[in-house]
Amino acid sequence: MTIHPDHLASFIALVQTGSVSAAAKSRCLTQPAISNQLKRLQDTVGMPLYRRQGRGVQLTGIGETFYLHALKVQQSMFDLNRFADELHDLQAGRIYLSASQTIAGSLLPAALASFHQKYPKIEVFVDSMNSQQVFERMKHHDLGLVESPLPSSVPECCTVIHLGEDKLVTVMPINHALTTHTSITLDQLEDYPLVWREQGSGTRDILERAWMATLGQPPRIQLCMGGISAVLESVRQGLGIGMVSQFCLPTGESILTTRPLHPQLLRPMSLLQPSHASPLAKILVDFLVPYLRSRIDSN
Repeated sequence: MTIHPDHLASFIALVQTGSVSAAAKSRCLTQPAISNQLKRLQDTVGMPLYRRQGRGVQLTGIGETFYLHALKVQQSMFDLNRFADELHDLQAGRIYLSASQTIAGSLLPAALASFHQKYPKIEVFVDSMNSQQVFERMKHHDLGLVESPLPSSVPECCTVIHLGEDKLVTVMPINHALTTHTSITLDQLEDYPLVWREQGSGTRDILERAWMATLGQPPRIQLCMGGISAVLESVRQGLGIGMVSQFCLPTGESILTTRPLHPQLLRPMSLLQPSHASPLAKILVDFLVPYLRSRIDSN
């Protein structure tokens, strides 16, 4: 019995994302392709590893044990790739980076385009997720980028480099009643439907804390969307006011506009460099820190 590494990676993605469609998206594969890989994996194992449940999946008992072994294999592959990278002359290899959705979608693309012009043979693999998931990936990845207060456990295993402050803003249609105001308070937002981010999002975490401190009670969350793009599209469709980073509104947006919160809600943007980060990752750190600080300071 020989298990194909790609099939194993697809199974891990299935467990971590919760559905075949989400796993296909995270692996940059079509849904039929990843379904075929998962079928071939179960054929190889000879036992069912999961069952479909609604729009998601539920692991079998065997699947749960298989997943734990799969994670160990994945970690061994990460370690092997890292070791091979270190044998190069630091001009080629791979860097594994986890970044919150705000940074991955708004700040990283231009930064990596400039980096690849200087180091064309260095590959950067970016996983985009919410801040809590970035913290969890630091056991395996070379670097992390987040825009939220850090949990107390992170500094024990990582060097934390402060990049600057991110400002949260409200986002709404250009014809919304609140656009007549130059800034928006949380008291005003209480009177309107809101579109919130998912649990684990740094944006949601800081807003929930501010809401409790200002209004003395937790917010009533009636609509929660996973990811920045989903929040923005929900606002375009008139489902409510969103709250996002100042960097999140796309260039050339004609339907939505933003207003700052009053008082301002700021959160730190940080780079996390674990002690196990590869020498190649240090090259990326030296490039990213001044680049991102310049971009953040200019807003």
